[in-house]
Amino acid sequence: MNVIGLEVSTSAAKAILFSLEEGVTEAVSVRYREGADTLTVDPQEVVIAAKTALTRVVQAAKRPISAIGLGGAWHSLLLLDEKRRPLSPIYTWADVSASSTVERVKKDREFIMGCYQRTGHMVHAMYPAWKYYHLQTTAPEMIRQTRFISSQLEYVFEHLTGETGVSKCLASASGFFNIHQLDWDEEILKFVKLDRSQFAELKEPPFAAGLRKEIAAETGLPAGIPVTVGYADGAMNQVAIGGDREGVMSFSVGTSAAIRMVSPVPKIPATPSTWCYYLYHGKRLIGASTQGACSCIDWFLNNLPPNVRSYALLEEAASKIEIADAPFFLPFLFGERCPGWQDRRLGNFMDLKPKHGLGDLYFAILEGVLFNVYHCYQLLTKIGGVPEQIMISGGIMNSPFWLQMAADIFERDLLTTGVTNDSTVGAAILGLQAAGGMRVGESFIPKTKKGTPHPSKNSPLYRERFQRYLELYEATSMEK
Repeated sequence: MNVIGLEVSTSAAKAILFSLEEGVTEAVSVRYREGADTLTVDPQEVVIAAKTALTRVVQAAKRPISAIGLGGAWHSLLLLDEKRRPLSPIYTWADVSASSTVERVKKDREFIMGCYQRTGHMVHAMYPAWKYYHLQTTAPEMIRQTRFISSQLEYVFEHLTGETGVSKCLASASGFFNIHQLDWDEEILKFVKLDRSQFAELKEPPFAAGLRKEIAAETGLPAGIPVTVGYADGAMNQVAIGGDREGVMSFSVGTSAAIRMVSPVPKIPATPSTWCYYLYHGKRLIGASTQGACSCIDWFLNNLPPNVRSYALLEEAASKIEIADAPFFLPFLFGERCPGWQDRRLGNFMDLKPKHGLGDLYFAILEGVLFNVYHCYQLLTKIGGVPEQIMISGGIMNSPFWLQMAADIFERDLLTTGVTNDSTVGAAILGLQAAGGMRVGESFIPKTKKGTPHPSKNSPLYRERFQRYLELYEATSMEK
């Protein structure tokens, strides 16, 4: 059985053709409008890109397709009027314009700690609940016209099927959702002046709706094939690596970075650091995410002259530096998510010396991103235990130097599926289940291979440097 995995990310729509027998046999990516930022996205551009991606896969496949598994970015907000027409752009996870409002909310420590313990994540400008709360002050006329609360994934699902619905998986990272009750959190809804009638009905796998005739005609797909309600990319990454069972940690490094593990029950530390979302069928997903990873590298390259704007040149220069004397980088150019949840935290180069050059700075960025993730790893394993396997994926796979650094810092062999877009595969797997090509709730166990070299003699050196990183991290806190 062949299915399409369709993922609408922050910057592009990606579609794959997938089967259990052959794996990924076709893959396309369609970017949204060139030059568009990643803070907000036009809903219509997302729909057009999604339909274009579907059409291209169908044209390339030339074989029957049984379902569409839908996935995409967590933490987006879209406001709709009474006729379910968009009133706003899609505000993505990268938009932290609500930071000033969130800082005022954070002054009530008892309130935000209650939110953290009920929702599984901290009050933060990234989350849709607090974006909406911020817009009540900054865009009151738009709020006055708002009748329904939606998101990027929900909007695509609604356009493809004509039906509404939101997976508990996606809702669990909205700020509106109670991770214990697996339902909308009444206290938060009351605080932001919303009620449950303004949200789509919560769904669990294998819920799906039929593809509309109009979309089928546009894309060349059969009308009525199942389209899953839509699940978050991080959760789908976990599914694709075989991580919907305990003992397997996913470690993805893309625009941002994240580590995740499945837990049978909510695990939320007393002091905010990690998060706890929902996967499906009672399984929680505990983890931690950074606000910047490859985005920090892109920032650095984009500010260099064209003649030195080369990953290969910078990586070669970084490989030749003296590690023990390298500067440090705190990768908070876009604020901090985990472990400190400080929206206004700033990025910094630290311990700079006159002899340091571009190679030293590039090295510091690569190391700083991994130190941020490793800091999260130390805190996550305190509540979730040390994983038996760590599966790595994302843009880091294109850099042998960075992969070696990851193995040295984590002091682990890191595994990989070798698939470019694990999260899109995860969406396809839920599409297979919806179409009856795989048992609902059955774990997908991929073929794996070693993704990194063995930890090297540099591990003790990174261990020592990490302690200095922690000193600099504490010294630059915005909450002193």
